[in-house]
Amino acid sequence: MRKDLLFFLYLSVLVLPFRLVGQDQTYPTPSRLFYIERSKNKNLVCYDVQLKDGQLDAKNPMSVYWVNREESPGEKKELSAIQRRLAYGYKVVSQEEDRIEVTLSAYPGRNLSIQRLDGKYVCVLLIDNQLSQLQSLFVKAKEGNSLSVEYVELRGVAIATKDVVVERVKK
Repeated sequence: MRKDLLFFLYLSVLVLPFRLVGQDQTYPTPSRLFYIERSKNKNLVCYDVQLKDGQLDAKNPMSVYWVNREESPGEKKELSAIQRRLAYGYKVVSQEEDRIEVTLSAYPGRNLSIQRLDGKYVCVLLIDNQLSQLQSLFVKAKEGNSLSVEYVELRGVAIATKDVVVERVKK
């Protein structure tokens, strides 16, 4: 009995913390297109593909929500109406069969294409002049004013080469 207790303590002190460090703290889902990280806090804004009868939902191709990584890790929360309209929402700009182009509310200057690639829906756009699958964005707020953006960093994988690509866009 004492050996079992010592073995359990060994596992809990030495092994389990290493598993926690290696876990993905972005809480990915099978339908995740990309997410936004911010310098303001650790919480994520997640963008998942939304399907209707196995096809892109023409009216609402993405589900957008917060994932808490601080107070209640993993907890999901809807965006407020103001957050959708001014910052993290999106607008559909064109539709084709199995492909929808959108722009983000905070950055309407660059189109994002939601389309099927290798049997899975992904978000495609130019990153550093390479057609790429978007994985995440990082928004760096200006010091002293969390509402003002210093830059946005786009991160993805080039479709042709499978290389990681990063582009920093200054506002």
